[in-house]
Amino acid sequence: MNKSLPIPLNPLRAWISPNWWLAVASLLASTLAGLGGWMILGLLVLAVCALPFALSGVLVFLLTIVALRWMDIAARAGVGFTSGVSIAGPTSTVYPTSWRKFVWCIRDIGLWKSLCYWILRIPVSAALLFLLPSLFLVLPVLAVAPLAWMVTNPVGNNLEIGDRVGFPLIVSVGVAALATFVAGLPLLVTALARLDWWSAAALLGQSPSSKRVDELTTSRARVVDAADAERRRIERDLHDGAQQRLVSVAMSLGQAKSRVSANDDAVLQELLEDAHREAKNAIGEIRTLTRGLHPPILTDRGLDAALSSVAALCAVPVTIEIDPALAGEQRLNATVESTVYFVVSEALTNVSKHANAGHVRVDVTRGDSAVRVTVLDDGSGGAQVAPHGGLAGLEDRLSGIDGTLSVTSPTGGPTQLEVSIPCE
Repeated sequence: MNKSLPIPLNPLRAWISPNWWLAVASLLASTLAGLGGWMILGLLVLAVCALPFALSGVLVFLLTIVALRWMDIAARAGVGFTSGVSIAGPTSTVYPTSWRKFVWCIRDIGLWKSLCYWILRIPVSAALLFLLPSLFLVLPVLAVAPLAWMVTNPVGNNLEIGDRVGFPLIVSVGVAALATFVAGLPLLVTALARLDWWSAAALLGQSPSSKRVDELTTSRARVVDAADAERRRIERDLHDGAQQRLVSVAMSLGQAKSRVSANDDAVLQELLEDAHREAKNAIGEIRTLTRGLHPPILTDRGLDAALSSVAALCAVPVTIEIDPALAGEQRLNATVESTVYFVVSEALTNVSKHANAGHVRVDVTRGDSAVRVTVLDDGSGGAQVAPHGGLAGLEDRLSGIDGTLSVTSPTGGPTQLEVSIPCE
């Protein structure tokens, strides 16, 4: 939470400070926030009462969560406007549109902090509803009481109050009320407003640990993107530099080999044969290395063409179904695309080596917030994530971008590999 708007410590200056009047407006708005607390409390009671009726209470609680999200946004905006305090909300608001997201929302500590905030608004609003009128109405009335005494002259009019209350006491009360109103009220209102802003920041804002997690997630994403960009740079350097030079050397060796083929120097011919063969092997190794770093076809022609090229090299017949949105103009970012490519490539390699399968099906679909990859083969099954294995390497690659890997492979097959990769 950043610092609030500066309010003068001098009470007399506070009366003419716009920031102080914004603090007064913030407290007045807090009295209305009690209505939101009553609404949330009513929804919670209704959810509990409706729970036995075909779990209808769950639906009511879903409505409560959605209402809380929007009320939190309004409360943070109101505090930001009146105080200048910018309260950071969650980086990505999740609504319970599925069972998994509902469970995630239930486990979110921010949800329960928000519930505490709005339930606490009920007694706080009641206290402010009593306190603010007392401060702004009762104190001025007591301050002008001596003048009212002199105007009405209760002693001369033989009023009963004239026998019970003396003029000196009325003057003392009036002076004290005036001093409290002029000098004490600004300080008290400022203290109450700052306490209210602090409670909003503590219960509706991110905790320090949550902020740290978001910072680490963001920095990790930057590291992953930078590593992927570096791999693409190395691939380009190898492709345009070392590989082209080796191709040129291989061509020169081939020409030299053809020139000495007619000669009788068998030793020289054998040396050229070995050099030519090794140059071609080096070219093949560099091409394999560059494909492992980042395939050029993925950058140039997209995910559909890249996966088709992987399927063409697989020893097992492969059927690939790709969401048309992924092959069109709405391409994924480079990191997600390369992850999908390497997931499918590693999965097909494992099938070719270990599955004894006759067919493989690969489905790549895009949801609201994630890309899902499913690889299904009709092999012998028994696949599992073993340390230092290919599937363990996939888990490590996916963990860098919050992806998940699930393997279902009973003995006798089939084997199904499911991957979910978050995307914007």
